[in-house]
Amino acid sequence: MIVIYYSIGLYLILNTSITSDESAYVGAAYSYTQGLGLNREHPLFFKLINSLIINLFYPDYNLTIPPINFIRGEESIEARLAAFNLGYNLLMQNLNNFHKLLFSLRLPYLIFNGFIFFWLYLYTFIFKKIPDQVSLVFTILFVFSPSLYSHNFLIAFDVSVAVYAVLSILTLMVIYETVIKGDSQFFLIHFLVFSFCLLVAINSKFSNLILLPITIGTYIFIGLYLFKNQKSKRLINFLSLSLLSLIIQATIIILMYGWAFRYLAESSLMDKILIYIDGINMTLSTSTLIREPFWNGQFVSMTSLGYLSKIFWFKENPGLLIMGLFLGLILVYKISSQKIVIKDYINKQTLPLIILGSAYPLIYFLLIQDSRNIIGYRYFYPVILFVYLLMASSTLLLKHKWQQYVLITILTIYMYFGVVGIPQSLSYVNPLWQQEKWKLADDSTINWGQETKHGVNYLLKNNLLPKDNHSVITHHLFGVNIGFVQYLDLLSQQNNYPINIQSYYAQPQFDPKTDKISEISANYLFIDSTTKQTIYAQKEDNPIAAENWNLLRQKQPIYARNDIIFIYRIN
Repeated sequence: MIVIYYSIGLYLILNTSITSDESAYVGAAYSYTQGLGLNREHPLFFKLINSLIINLFYPDYNLTIPPINFIRGEESIEARLAAFNLGYNLLMQNLNNFHKLLFSLRLPYLIFNGFIFFWLYLYTFIFKKIPDQVSLVFTILFVFSPSLYSHNFLIAFDVSVAVYAVLSILTLMVIYETVIKGDSQFFLIHFLVFSFCLLVAINSKFSNLILLPITIGTYIFIGLYLFKNQKSKRLINFLSLSLLSLIIQATIIILMYGWAFRYLAESSLMDKILIYIDGINMTLSTSTLIREPFWNGQFVSMTSLGYLSKIFWFKENPGLLIMGLFLGLILVYKISSQKIVIKDYINKQTLPLIILGSAYPLIYFLLIQDSRNIIGYRYFYPVILFVYLLMASSTLLLKHKWQQYVLITILTIYMYFGVVGIPQSLSYVNPLWQQEKWKLADDSTINWGQETKHGVNYLLKNNLLPKDNHSVITHHLFGVNIGFVQYLDLLSQQNNYPINIQSYYAQPQFDPKTDKISEISANYLFIDSTTKQTIYAQKEDNPIAAENWNLLRQKQPIYARNDIIFIYRIN
């Protein structure tokens, strides 16, 4: 499973164009090397690792960090744009280093997300806390999940948030069980593993701060149990370790913020704490923003719960849906035939573990369910990974050989669909979706700018672009700042393809709201799924969009990849 995980990850690192938010996090990482931190929206852990890589392996880059006027308690659009532009300038400064630098900054995310294998090996085969079958099934669901393998290598935090939240909760459950059973052997190792997982979790995204009340609540519960049972020595040891762990976590966070923002005017300890609070407030503010996703031919406002109920069935590996149906039927049968007695599974010994194991996904889901800031399916990964864990645990209900054979068959189907979905990468949609893919959603897990270089490669390999762009091609792609022209600049140099790149920068972009395709003098039109959605959604109210849609509907693209990026010959 480890070999397959890294093979898929390395393949996708090399074949995925830089996505929308990655350049912002690259820019933030570089700003930390200079002690003039940008991008306060997320904690610093992974960006500081990227910062260290830039410092150690790319010391020749020398960019100016623009002075930003931060206003306390307000999100700075200026700072957000500055991080994007800084990342853009860093990546484009030395085009010979572009792919090498991007690979170097993506790889740590793949490695850190792979820590889940070390944890599962440790607690399956060394400490034997997890049944082999549960561990194996969970690993298969993780490795062959198109949602997770398409994101786990990106310079983004969505998979890390989910992975380290799950590992934190599982290790906390081990600690609880160890203390309650009075087993002091390896307790310190469990505590160290938990502290590491919690550190990475809460420093991946601020949303993972919900782990803190869960952790403190568990500490208090354990402390009360030890106090009630008059185990004073163990109580003192446990409370000392707990307090020390929290203090060390806070100290590490302060040190990270002290380093990243060391040369800002706001340099006191209180200033760093206020910067941290600003980041939390930015996370909270996004829960009320309205971002209308594309659904049923229109951009419509909907809640996260409404969005999930519509897209879940098409974004997940269909093997998971088959497994869920099979396990559900087995559970219903066993309950109805009284082969499962609830009180045998839920009692005063197991109830605290059930509450602890379900607390995080329930709290997370309750917090986001009414949000209308629909960024994409990736925001549900922390819940989805717990669903994988629940389903893996449910396989313990399968006692008969025929049930095990059915499970093996379903897992084989799951792995098959996982493998065939690899070329789709971020834009994965399973076969249950029968329409054109771009009709599904406007979503950062459908189109995040990840296919740009493939379209540019097609144009270059087929010699469709002359040296000077005199109305040869016009384009409109998703709003990434390393798009068509930048990849043309990069790939033309790498392939020794003669291009006057300034003539391509000078060509105005196609505006789907105001430009008639029939009146464009260019030979080629290069667009993506988001542009198609914009035209389609406006065709009833905008005559220009209606005419453009009729033209696109009648034409076949000369190139399309994953049904999200298209090149049309228009003249």
